[in-house]
Amino acid sequence: MAILFSIFFHGVDILLDHLSSVCLTKLLFSIGALLIGYKAIYALCFSPLHHIPGPFLARITSKRNQIISVMGKSGQYAQHEYDTYGELYLLEPYAVAISNPSDVRIALGSHAFRKASFYEAVDIFGIPNTFSATDPGFAVMRRRQLGPYFNPVYLGKMEHAVMKHGYLALKDVWEEQIGQSANGKVNINYMNDFSLATFDIIGALAFGQEFNSLKHNDDKVAKWGTATIILNVARAAFPLTKYFPFSLLLRPLEVRFRCLSEFCDKAIASRKELLRTGTEKPVDLLQAFIDAEDPESKTRMDSLQVKVESIIAMIAGINTTTVSLAWTVFHLMVHPEIYVKARDQVRSNFPVGHIITYAEARSKLPFVEACLYESLRLCPVFGGYLPRVSPPGGITLQGHFIPPGIEIHVNFPGANHHVGTWTDPLKYDPTRFLNNEEAYRNLLTFAPGVRVCPGRHLAKIEMLTMPVKYAERFRYGAA
Repeated sequence: MAILFSIFFHGVDILLDHLSSVCLTKLLFSIGALLIGYKAIYALCFSPLHHIPGPFLARITSKRNQIISVMGKSGQYAQHEYDTYGELYLLEPYAVAISNPSDVRIALGSHAFRKASFYEAVDIFGIPNTFSATDPGFAVMRRRQLGPYFNPVYLGKMEHAVMKHGYLALKDVWEEQIGQSANGKVNINYMNDFSLATFDIIGALAFGQEFNSLKHNDDKVAKWGTATIILNVARAAFPLTKYFPFSLLLRPLEVRFRCLSEFCDKAIASRKELLRTGTEKPVDLLQAFIDAEDPESKTRMDSLQVKVESIIAMIAGINTTTVSLAWTVFHLMVHPEIYVKARDQVRSNFPVGHIITYAEARSKLPFVEACLYESLRLCPVFGGYLPRVSPPGGITLQGHFIPPGIEIHVNFPGANHHVGTWTDPLKYDPTRFLNNEEAYRNLLTFAPGVRVCPGRHLAKIEMLTMPVKYAERFRYGAA
């Protein structure tokens, strides 16, 4: 009898194994379908954001937005989804996007809307910095430290370095190329040249070094900075890459990051040695980071923090200024009537060869300045989203209640192209900024508010002093 029971149960085991192998795939599909169905029903009927318009997939998963970001398509989707869904729409299951300038000023105007954890990906060496800090207390303290150095008066003392490594360096390179051409014309990659020139400017100010990258067409050190950001973002997005063997995938980036780190250490050590000799303090960003002190707590930055802030200044200063300058030149080339008007304004106010300062450009070249600001509006540096977190108690925007803890992403293309704010918003029209303070107030490119871009004054000096002389000295044209 025992043998019979043994045979019976063995047979049952075989049958169950057979049934389980046959049904396993169906079972998995069924579980998957149930999960998707549950998520869909919850998103459409019970989610606290179910009343907000947006793409269906955005209600189900955050992976959609992450994939768009990885593909480099955030800017395109930001514009398309603003056009499709309006001023407020769902971006992820627990994130919304806003485009109305009034809403943007609310979200950016108070420390109650903390920066999202997204920014921690830029915590170089694992420590917060001016850009990445999510703690309002730290952010306020750091701005108190740097406030005396990032104002127009102090930055104005750096204008000589900006001119030397910016306009004057580009003029020398381009004139040499033109002089070697047979017909006085030359094809230039102005995006590349602007990038090298702005790196030379930031290199001189943030590291106290003269790289002459433009002169030698060498972007090696600039690539170290780019690799640093990609490395940190990749590790944040894919934590497994921090560990062997997956870390091997990022080894080339790690090598460049180490090169930049060692370079920064040498630059800081060299500056401190210079100061020990009793030499007068240079007026630049590196010295500002070393001297910066919170007037309340008397806290100063240590060498690691100085290094991190120098790296952040380099990365932020190169890409944003380069892109803005490139778009300005592009728009002048494709709108020759606007280019001629800008050129004539420069020529009628200054003699040939005069080095135009930032103050002179602002006071005498309003149309040229308007051309720059219209480029910043039409093609904002942040081509996608910057996230904040809804405050305790939540917030009502566009008639919709956003619960606390929900991410609120500022859609910069949508805000700068807002149809209720800008007439014919996709048209390049610099005249909209002439004698119009409201237009300047509605320009959100520098993320106005409590976390406004601290380098905006330096960027304006670079961006305005370069195009005005090119408009006067060179003739643009598409190749």
